[in-house]
Amino acid sequence: MRTATAMLVLLIVASGFSYVASVGQVATPAPTEGGPGEHEDHQRLRDEWIESLHTHAPGLDWRLQDGEFRRDQMAEKTRELARWGDLSAVPANSLLQVSTRAISGQWVERGSGNVAGRTMATQFDVANNRLSVLSHGGHLWRADRATLNWSSPGDGFSFTPRGANGFLERLTGGERLIVLAFAPSGVFYSDNGGTSWTAATGAGPQQFGQISGLVVRDPANAEIYALSTAFDGTVSAIRPRLYASTNRGTAFTDLGFIGQYDRVAIFSPRYNSSTVFLLDGLALKTITPGTHALVNVGTVTGAAALGTGDRVSLSGGVDSIGNTFLYAFIVRNGASTTEVYRSINGGSTWVARTPAPNAMFGLNSAESSTRDPNQVYLGGINAYRSSDGAQTWEVVNIWSTYYGNEATNLHADITNFDVFVDGANNERVFVSTDGGTYESTNGLLTVQNLSLAGLRNAQYYGSYTVRASPNQILAGSQDQGYQKALMPGAGVNNFVQTISGDYGYLTSGSNGGNLWMVYPGFVLLDTAPQIGGQNELRYWYFPASLQGWRFLTPLEADPLNPSRSVLLGGGFGANRFRLITLTYNGGSISHSEGSFDFGGTITAMQFSPDGLTRYVIKQNGQFYRDTGSGFSLRSNAMPGGSAFGGRRILVHPTTPGTIYVGGSGYSNPGVYRSVNNGDSFTALSNGLPSTLVYDLAISPDGERLFAATELGPYYYDTTAASWVPISAVQTPAQAYWDVDYIDELETVRFSTYGRGIWDFVTGEPPMFRNSFEG
Repeated sequence: MRTATAMLVLLIVASGFSYVASVGQVATPAPTEGGPGEHEDHQRLRDEWIESLHTHAPGLDWRLQDGEFRRDQMAEKTRELARWGDLSAVPANSLLQVSTRAISGQWVERGSGNVAGRTMATQFDVANNRLSVLSHGGHLWRADRATLNWSSPGDGFSFTPRGANGFLERLTGGERLIVLAFAPSGVFYSDNGGTSWTAATGAGPQQFGQISGLVVRDPANAEIYALSTAFDGTVSAIRPRLYASTNRGTAFTDLGFIGQYDRVAIFSPRYNSSTVFLLDGLALKTITPGTHALVNVGTVTGAAALGTGDRVSLSGGVDSIGNTFLYAFIVRNGASTTEVYRSINGGSTWVARTPAPNAMFGLNSAESSTRDPNQVYLGGINAYRSSDGAQTWEVVNIWSTYYGNEATNLHADITNFDVFVDGANNERVFVSTDGGTYESTNGLLTVQNLSLAGLRNAQYYGSYTVRASPNQILAGSQDQGYQKALMPGAGVNNFVQTISGDYGYLTSGSNGGNLWMVYPGFVLLDTAPQIGGQNELRYWYFPASLQGWRFLTPLEADPLNPSRSVLLGGGFGANRFRLITLTYNGGSISHSEGSFDFGGTITAMQFSPDGLTRYVIKQNGQFYRDTGSGFSLRSNAMPGGSAFGGRRILVHPTTPGTIYVGGSGYSNPGVYRSVNNGDSFTALSNGLPSTLVYDLAISPDGERLFAATELGPYYYDTTAASWVPISAVQTPAQAYWDVDYIDELETVRFSTYGRGIWDFVTGEPPMFRNSFEG
């Protein structure tokens, strides 16, 4: 975020927070997925918040709309790559150059190079000793296991999972990588190591809803099954739907609805079996090769009937004498543990085992050995292992011990386990977490972090760049804390994680002399952003009487007093929507609540360049102004914007009275402009896709306007009166949550939620006849 501006980030709701005192740390926040038993509720609240963020007209599916745009983007990237030909002969910088009539520039990756974000799935190519990892940002990462030389071969392609579920498979006999994606929805395959991807054909994959399973019957053969969800109009409910491919994922056939939402799981042993199992509630079935007919095997006995909100998962393997063993995992709605049931005879009979201490984080967060029926693993906020067939459980490590032991202790939030047998006949367990991917060769007795360098999939809510040399880069991330690049150099930089947790709305009234930010439950002031450590951090914890605050409540620094910021409440009492002023006196932070009640959720605030006027926009698009005598409603709604949710206010730096607002543009324009100080607005969205505009930034001379959107970075071409995309062929296909124009560096800095921080370094500027607003 910029000086005296409001950064727009994707907000996530959490139901609670906690603090753990660590050696050398002050009040280290717990991961914001919550403690045991809370993460499922957090995911539900996250989905609810995301829905409110992406406001739209009734009946519109914003995810489908974004997904179809991404599908078209992927097709265009494929055509561009084909025009380049052999990429090995092309300088990497050439694939990151932008040259248009409106603007030219070079994209440069800035980091972080050493603090990874969430990963979702791992495939291990034993013959070539090579890893393929799917990140939560939707990119495929590849590395030689021996050197861990991570790279993202196809940055122009991304496959967004939903929640904690991501699915990646690998076919042998000519490597083919298969991804089941949520947005764009469907199955995609790559035959060139992830450099480019092709959508599978068939009606089914184009209509996938929430993804829940992907298996191959035999990696060397042709059959693949995908499990997703769709709306079943005959019963007016969302239900699982099964799809099959008999040609290695090139095309799929819709096999119809089966079971109930989140109560169907699919699984096939990785070795020594070609059986595909499907758990429909408590009924175990197999899928017949060729015909895809379902055959009943048995019922998971000892388990109570499943209900709404319950979730199931299925795993297993084949033991040394050829017997198939299976594990069924059940998380009851709202439960903090996971029920475990085991069969050692292919599902004919089952025995209840000891429940695991955590609820599964996602549908892939439980797994067993591929050959030892006694080795089983389960992850929630922590990972647990059992070596006696789930009779007893042992924690691998408590999440907080990751800090200071990043190489050997798991990060919090376990999304997936993948188990492979290597060339020396040893099992390797790969663990996906919110802090990257780990490996164990001894059944999780010990783990090794494979993501300490080079897996550059950081998920940033936003960044702030100090406006004095050496221009430290400060970033707020998802579950990887507040980070700093203290001496940033050219290219990718390593970042220091100052404190754990989720931080957003980084804002300064002193060009980075100090920095305000918000965490779910407190406001943090860094009084010395130019140095590392926690000694200069100051906290204002939300009082119990503060109600209506959100996971990351918007925050704005005061340009007239860098020791003051404004929190966009909430309020001290029920149904209050007020501004809360925070003031640091050199020792502590005090607060005062404003008297004006906005009567609804406040989503953005901004000061005028001189700091004397304040502007506020609400969730419903109502716009307010305060010139010193109090707030008054200026615009009751944006024109044609009944579904507009305002998320960003940007005041023109040189033209008084000109204001831009950005927000949800699914059913109406995503950007508006006022030339009369907010009394009225007109649309300024020609050329923008119908999507969410997270952030806006403008050059200090007012001549260049940029937008960070759910569907990429954009620039406003004044000559054509239209927004133009500024992505190059290998610019990451990502959600761009934050944009910052840094005049000192002649750089536009974008923060992405899944591929780190990137600079757009502008080339020779185009000529303007009458300045930006001419």
